[in-house]
Amino acid sequence: MLTLLLVALTVQVAAWLFIFYRALDPAPGPASHEQPVSVLVCFHNEAATLEACLRSILTQRHSAFELLAVDDNSTDGSGDIAAKLAGEDDRLRIIDPGDTNPGKRDALRAGLRAANHDIVLLTDADCIAASDEWLTRMTAPLAQSDEVVLGCAPLRGGRSLLAAWQRYEATHVALHYQGLARRGYPYMAVGRNLAYQRTFFRRAGGFPGPDNLPGGDDDLIVGYYSRARTTARVTEPAAWTFSTPVPTLVGYIKQKLRHQSVGLHYRGAHQALLVGLALSHGLFYLTGFFLLFTAVWKWALLAYALRALVVAATFWRKPVRQFLGGDAGVLFFLKLPMILVFDLLYSWHYVFLLTASFSSSKSW
Repeated sequence: MLTLLLVALTVQVAAWLFIFYRALDPAPGPASHEQPVSVLVCFHNEAATLEACLRSILTQRHSAFELLAVDDNSTDGSGDIAAKLAGEDDRLRIIDPGDTNPGKRDALRAGLRAANHDIVLLTDADCIAASDEWLTRMTAPLAQSDEVVLGCAPLRGGRSLLAAWQRYEATHVALHYQGLARRGYPYMAVGRNLAYQRTFFRRAGGFPGPDNLPGGDDDLIVGYYSRARTTARVTEPAAWTFSTPVPTLVGYIKQKLRHQSVGLHYRGAHQALLVGLALSHGLFYLTGFFLLFTAVWKWALLAYALRALVVAATFWRKPVRQFLGGDAGVLFFLKLPMILVFDLLYSWHYVFLLTASFSSSKSW
């Protein structure tokens, strides 16, 4: 069992040092351009957040862009909110996708068909742009030779333990997909902040996987069709989008069921890599726990200490601290124990994620 612990430790330390440690470091590349952009927001019953989202986009400083708001059969007055704003600003157009299948794909397709420009920037109706430079910074690499841009979308707000957990989880996910993309292995994206050329979408032939998936369209098209040499990363805080954590446990579980139902449709190589990372994480804690009650307990403690040091060092770095919430100095030092506890809990969280992958949920 000690051998198993050491193998898991080796995999974990290697992953944290070579994939996650610099995952959110700013990537070199252009920060500005003048090409026109189509910003696409699909919404379904988002009356509580839609106006703030659209206004944060309409205040962008980019010289030429259109905003397409795709109303996917909302019944809560969201369409009226969007129509009111469209009457105030002719850059905003409302798109009616007609009758749609469960999930988001038909709305996305309708928006992409209606777009007038080759560069498309996607975000969600519950997101707010972090700055008025968001649009320009996120799409600047596409004005060069890149096809896809992976952005960042941290969570903000909420004082509950559940909110803190979701902020940690969002950071953990960002370390994975940004870190692996940095190493030349893009496998997913978050639709809250993603840009690509329409030629990329046409080359992909649309979204892979079943049409009635409730989510994961961004994961699958990036995982199946993006190329390392034409996939850019934009991680500067000015190019982020913010959304708020789900306030209730029931709502959080529903969200995870929706998101994780796409997991079984990932490419086999991507599934194998992610399962390997998850398995090493879980086995590290499981074998270490049992070894604490044996004659080699000191080795288990040493392994725990070494991995905790690497994890803490990663979260202590400024880009990761900013993503997690921006605390620094003593305030962040006081949060480190909670982060390490969350890291332990995440090893069990993988079991929930695996179960959620088999979810049959088909709604937004």
